[in-house]
Amino acid sequence: LDSPLPNHSKSIAATYDSEYTVPRCFEHASLCHGGFVLIRGVGDEEENSPNTIDSCADRTGSSSQKFESIFFMSVQSVTKEIMTVGDWVSITTAVTSPTDTSLRPMPADHQFIIHFYYKSDVVSSWKYITSRFRQPGLDSGLFSVKYMLPAGSVHVVRVIYGYGPFIVGPCVRSWEYYDVDDLMFTVVEPFSTVLPSLAPTSSVAEEDLVAVYDTEFTAPRCFDVGASCNTWFKNGGVGRDANGGYENNAPNTIDGCEDYSIGKRGHDESIQSMKVASVDGAFLSVGEKARIEAYVFKAKDTSSRSNPNEKEYAHFWYAPDAKSKDWSHLRSTSFDPGSGGLMRLNLNFTLQPGDSTQAVRLTYGYAESRYMGPCDRMDKYFDVDDLVFEVNHGAIPVPSFQYIATLDSPLPNHSKSIAATYDSEYTVPRCFEHASLCHGGFVL
Repeated sequence: LDSPLPNHSKSIAATYDSEYTVPRCFEHASLCHGGFVLIRGVGDEEENSPNTIDSCADRTGSSSQKFESIFFMSVQSVTKEIMTVGDWVSITTAVTSPTDTSLRPMPADHQFIIHFYYKSDVVSSWKYITSRFRQPGLDSGLFSVKYMLPAGSVHVVRVIYGYGPFIVGPCVRSWEYYDVDDLMFTVVEPFSTVLPSLAPTSSVAEEDLVAVYDTEFTAPRCFDVGASCNTWFKNGGVGRDANGGYENNAPNTIDGCEDYSIGKRGHDESIQSMKVASVDGAFLSVGEKARIEAYVFKAKDTSSRSNPNEKEYAHFWYAPDAKSKDWSHLRSTSFDPGSGGLMRLNLNFTLQPGDSTQAVRLTYGYAESRYMGPCDRMDKYFDVDDLVFEVNHGAIPVPSFQYIATLDSPLPNHSKSIAATYDSEYTVPRCFEHASLCHGGFVL
């Protein structure tokens, strides 16, 4: 673990920070981990106990063999690139359970519980992500949850593992047995301006998709049909690196339309994020209303430009068939640059028949940009970005009964699929064996 992990751009082992009294990764990384030494153990057995920034202390005995104990923590970017504001990251923890709980009271409402928390700076309050539960009698286990990094350059995650009733709180002092540990790490902020509120969740919902760069369309793309498709600031910036730009995979357009910008990061016009979502929250479907949401970075100061104090212009475009690259103009808007910072642009439109793979485009620039078509680069400060997504042409398909009949056999690409049977002890459908897929069928 002290060496770079496979497929990770940079993995770092945390060291103890005496100022904040927690394990900390001081450098930017794609993975930050506490190793198996810094937080291993519980109570007096744990080095630098309690390893928390607010002195929340463990509440157990002194032996990890007899009490609940956290012995590993890590946080890593889902994309395995350097962790950046707007990225989805995964918190992973390994815990051990007591070897003998026979002398403990075992009330019906008591469980072995793992709580996950985060904060985006050292002074803000803890924010709850989610909880996981483990079965008694298992000596160890590995648990992982995801959340999205909000604005902030120094983040902290917390894991609480204990035994008791389900009580949520960053320091559950009412539990009789628990271990709590923090891990601090550094996050890249794409620009200095405060990002819009991006509330992290435990994971991305199945219907809310995150776009990834597609080499076929040379733009961010969601490959499945969802209720929304979001770039999550992955294409934030403008221009190619070779031309002094700072946009990943620039220009992020399906037809090769290039940015034309001499803009500086955090100072001049750029598109930071794009999202297309159904208005009613259902899956994106032809004939239904959809909404484009885009975040743009407005110029801070235009006084030194050859045409100072002009307006900025944003133009929305839509291609019902992304393969045809035939753009239709939706709407345009203009506004004053002001003092810079992020601005959200919204536009509702109706999804048209065409192809199941569709695209939206935003062109954004200064002054002369008022006249442009889908790719007319008339201004020195101009950014263009596309987002490719999938739509339904009719009702969402339901599995056929022929498919249902095959569920008792291994499914394609699954190592082992199992149909649950009724468990009279717990009064629920249950898969008794380990599997890659457990299903209740359409009968139980």
